[in-house]
Amino acid sequence: MLIQQAPSCQLANILATKIHIQQGRPDQAIWKLTNDGKFTCSSAWNSIREKREKSRFNSLMWHRSIPFKSSFLLWRALWGKLPTNDKLTTFGNEPVHCFCCNRPSMDDIEHIFNNGQFAAYVWRCFAAAAGITTDHTSLPHLINQRWSAKYNNDNHKLLLQATPILICWNLWNNRCASKYGGKLSNMSRVKYAIYKDSYKIMNTVFPQIKWPSNWKELILMGERCIHDIKVTLVRWKKPPEQWVKINTDGSALDNPGKIGAGGILRDHTGRMLLAFATPLGEGTNIQAEVEATLFGLSWSLEMGCRNIILEVDSQLLVEWIMHRTQHPWSIDTQLRKLQKLIEQIQQFKCKYIYREANCVADSLLKHSHKITSPQIYRNSQQLPKETKACYQLDKQEVANFRRRKTKRIKEPP
Repeated sequence: MLIQQAPSCQLANILATKIHIQQGRPDQAIWKLTNDGKFTCSSAWNSIREKREKSRFNSLMWHRSIPFKSSFLLWRALWGKLPTNDKLTTFGNEPVHCFCCNRPSMDDIEHIFNNGQFAAYVWRCFAAAAGITTDHTSLPHLINQRWSAKYNNDNHKLLLQATPILICWNLWNNRCASKYGGKLSNMSRVKYAIYKDSYKIMNTVFPQIKWPSNWKELILMGERCIHDIKVTLVRWKKPPEQWVKINTDGSALDNPGKIGAGGILRDHTGRMLLAFATPLGEGTNIQAEVEATLFGLSWSLEMGCRNIILEVDSQLLVEWIMHRTQHPWSIDTQLRKLQKLIEQIQQFKCKYIYREANCVADSLLKHSHKITSPQIYRNSQQLPKETKACYQLDKQEVANFRRRKTKRIKEPP
């Protein structure tokens, strides 16, 4: 029947598909578009609706700390929605020269914001202090060039993101003040207004920093500010007597991509009983973590261990094993196998551990990506060279440093 109904080009793939039949469990439909396999209207709608590609300009143009009026002005400029004189001529008005330059030209968006004498000088002033080149052809190209500049920290990023928007806002204010307010176009006034707007944003978002009173020092401090680093001492701890501890780790080189696993089994003295490094084919990070745990617990049971502590550096995996959260349907089969292994263990504990305290398993995991077949190590002398050092440090319970960059930013030393 299958041969008659299925396309001949797909027969090989269909026949090669492995079907896992679980005795005593009724068949269940799986909705593949959600993690838990349950149907939702939102996931169905997301799968059929047409989505526009995300615009980098839109994501950088709007920021909760940048005044909406300034971002909206830039949006209007990029989309040609400003009432410049070249637009007014379409209604029968006589063309009028610009109001911002000493050598008047056509009053259009590119002239006001980009290539006009006044605008070009303002852009050069602020670009020079930030170390940005001024090689551009149009306003969108100019804005993109500014937003592509490398940043050193979050406040430097915000400053580089806000400055082009504030420059355009104040160039437009200068033009309107000259045209409608009777004021002369003034370079110093525009430059100071741009600095003042930048200062207000930075002082509001990062009030703990004393920002300087001129643009050059402001951008320099923005570059040099540093994030607070939180340093924590972490160490691998030996299990109690009559217990063993298995540490495992798994990951994909790309997600999804080539996956591998590593792990080590140790007794209450920290002595290695067994270690492994094994490639697992293709898959995701989640699959690699589960398969690494399966591999490690299988070997632990085979060696006769009955009181086992499992340590992994995946908080999610611990939640799934302990039935605290719903696991994805894609790893349901592997987790059921894992639960069957756990049922064979007399006493079982599952703990989350920081990656820095799981360095032996992490080292074996990295080694698994370099080999093509599983490797089992029965003593510490067989371990890869880079793993031996981690093992000896763990055996002596030497602490590692866990460094994490915090959101808090402070002034440079």
